[in-house]
Amino acid sequence: MGKGALVTGTNMLCSLGVTNEEVWKAALAGAEGPRRRSYRFSDSSCVEYPVYALPDLRPAEWLGRQTAAWLSENRLLEDADFCMLLVSIRQALEDAGFSPGGTSRVGLVIGHENLGVVRLTDKFVQHQPELGRREPEIPLFRQYQHEFFNLQTFPYLFYLAQLLGINGPSYAVNNACASGLYALELGRMMIETGSADLVIVSCSDYAHVSEYLWLQEKGFVSGQNIIRPFDLHRDGSILGDGAATIVLESEEHAARRAASPISLYRGGRFVQDHWHMTLPDVSRHSYAGVISGAAELEPDREIDLLVPHGSGSTLWDRYEAAEIQRAFGGLERPLPAVTAFKGYFGHLLGASAMIETVLMLHCMKHNMLLPALNHEYPDPKIKIQIQTQAVSRPIRSAVKSVPAYGGFHAAVLFNKLE
Repeated sequence: MGKGALVTGTNMLCSLGVTNEEVWKAALAGAEGPRRRSYRFSDSSCVEYPVYALPDLRPAEWLGRQTAAWLSENRLLEDADFCMLLVSIRQALEDAGFSPGGTSRVGLVIGHENLGVVRLTDKFVQHQPELGRREPEIPLFRQYQHEFFNLQTFPYLFYLAQLLGINGPSYAVNNACASGLYALELGRMMIETGSADLVIVSCSDYAHVSEYLWLQEKGFVSGQNIIRPFDLHRDGSILGDGAATIVLESEEHAARRAASPISLYRGGRFVQDHWHMTLPDVSRHSYAGVISGAAELEPDREIDLLVPHGSGSTLWDRYEAAEIQRAFGGLERPLPAVTAFKGYFGHLLGASAMIETVLMLHCMKHNMLLPALNHEYPDPKIKIQIQTQAVSRPIRSAVKSVPAYGGFHAAVLFNKLE
């Protein structure tokens, strides 16, 4: 494990707002609940589902008319996932005071659960009644070949590199809800091995009806239309739209341009379980292992804040709480303050870990513990205390952890720069 990578810029983009300032201000005030999103099929039937919806995002206003025209030409203007990535990255670079170009080696890592899939899914869902027809003169593949092409993932990296002027190594990762943490670690390794001076790490997710329908079948969706992390009456989660970005930078590169680092990303611990796609292996305690491993990267002082997944799932929240207790009990160290953020902006799936990490960093920056919204009644089977009030307190070290579908367990550590 090396010395880590500096965080020099961030962005949060979600139902609370499009800028760091908007999101932080709204989070301090609490948050409104989800809204209903309507999805109409070609036969005029309609599905309504709850979403923490992004405010109206007009790319031309945030990116300029020329970029918006380029996006339209490349059939990306209606791709919410791509537009959110681009807007979030642009804002994070502005926050870092950096523009790609010159001699700097700039890397890119993007995380997403289904790059390019949503637009293609729309086409097939909308034309489902026509799928049985034989129209050899306009085959479906030819009609939707651009969307099929984007399924290969690498076009997103190409488009972003072209728009942003990125010339270094680039990667796309998909580790379910842990994508953001895996992406961060990849960015750190790129910096520590010298393959990049600065790495943009960004994740996005638009709450599409196909995700809702699949997750509803898995028992993911709250029947109460409210996310209650670790609460006695929790019954599931609710999707949200959004994106988030962290700019990682080497100490030498940040010093050369007189950047003002926000924090230090020390690294993390990552484990792959393969017992079940959507259920944790409670016998292996892999999640406790990654949490304790991340905490051990900070041997000289206590961890001040832990932000777990906190999805509001009856099973997963109980599993998380037990593993957190086991992790710190095994270390013989006090349990840090524990909070959860999905009550603020919903469950962003592939972008959830990243946006919650950025909000955690802003808690560190402002020395403020945010409460877990909607946690009102403690569950007697959950033995850890959850933060229910906003509290001003120095936060020098913080851990973000995730147990994700697919068995992707991850935990990462950040330090505040004194």
